[in-house]
Amino acid sequence: MKKLLILLSVSVFLFSSCLEKEEVQEQSAVTEKKPVVAVVPAKEETYSPVLEFGGSFKPFREANLSARMPGKIKKIHYREGATVPKGSVIVTLSGEMAEAAEAELEAVEKDYERVKDLVDSGVLPQQQLDHLEAKLNASKAKVKMTKENMEIIAPFDGMVAEHMLREGEEFMLLNPGLTPGFSHANGIIRFMDLNRLFLEIQVDEKELPLIQKIKDIEVVADAYPDTKIKGKIYSTETLVSVISRTAVVKIEINNAKKLIKPGMFGRVKISLPEIKAVMVPRLAVARQAGTNQHYLFVVENNTALRKEVEILEDLGDFYAVKGVESGETVVSAGKTKLKDNIPVTVSSK
Repeated sequence: MKKLLILLSVSVFLFSSCLEKEEVQEQSAVTEKKPVVAVVPAKEETYSPVLEFGGSFKPFREANLSARMPGKIKKIHYREGATVPKGSVIVTLSGEMAEAAEAELEAVEKDYERVKDLVDSGVLPQQQLDHLEAKLNASKAKVKMTKENMEIIAPFDGMVAEHMLREGEEFMLLNPGLTPGFSHANGIIRFMDLNRLFLEIQVDEKELPLIQKIKDIEVVADAYPDTKIKGKIYSTETLVSVISRTAVVKIEINNAKKLIKPGMFGRVKISLPEIKAVMVPRLAVARQAGTNQHYLFVVENNTALRKEVEILEDLGDFYAVKGVESGETVVSAGKTKLKDNIPVTVSSK
């Protein structure tokens, strides 16, 4: 019996020792697993928000020049790319229709003189002369119209962008130019004013009120990335798309050197008035996988707390964010080891 008691005592002692050893190991493991993080305070600072857009350059003015009647193209006086002063003759059409109209007018004039003599002598009533006079006036108008239709005149100072038809071809009233991105109206010559250009951008409805009073706009064409061009807002489309909730804004630029061509792609930066926002290091912010949601960790009482944030502006090494208060302690390094509400050790370095 005595031996049995001794054995039981030894067993109890050994079991207690094992439990104490396991508790010490568990406490040591918890201490070792406690993440070490670096922190910085979130700060409220002033910055200028910048809106960035992309779009295509388009002519300040564009006209598809054509005749009001069908006819054969006799002569195109300017090659594609040529600069043309306002009022210059760009195209001359063949004169067959004008010749026919003049011959018709000549015949009507002879009939009018003959009938007039008969009316004056009382052989024919005045009514017949009145009808013939109306026909004479119509023939004169037809001759004038056909003569005017033989020449196509430049409506403004511009450039011949495209010959939509060639010399010798017949112009028909349905002859669309189908160059993508430009007007599709009928015509013989595509004529453009390229001294100024528009950069057309799509602006979100929420951003429209912010840019209306902006004066200085920086425009850069992708073809000339090192050349910065000054622009200004020319007009804003009246209607907002019900699908995209955007409106077209036209930004006018000077293109006197004809450096930029219609159809080129351009980018624009619009600096808005200064505002205040809370700044945090870029490395402090993480994105939830598979979403566009962002978060960071703040430390309170040596505990890491996860907070959702909205990025207001990307400022390079820092983000302007919403969702964190100025002065809060933000984890700047070591966030990959963290979970919400986990104890941490703040590095003193």
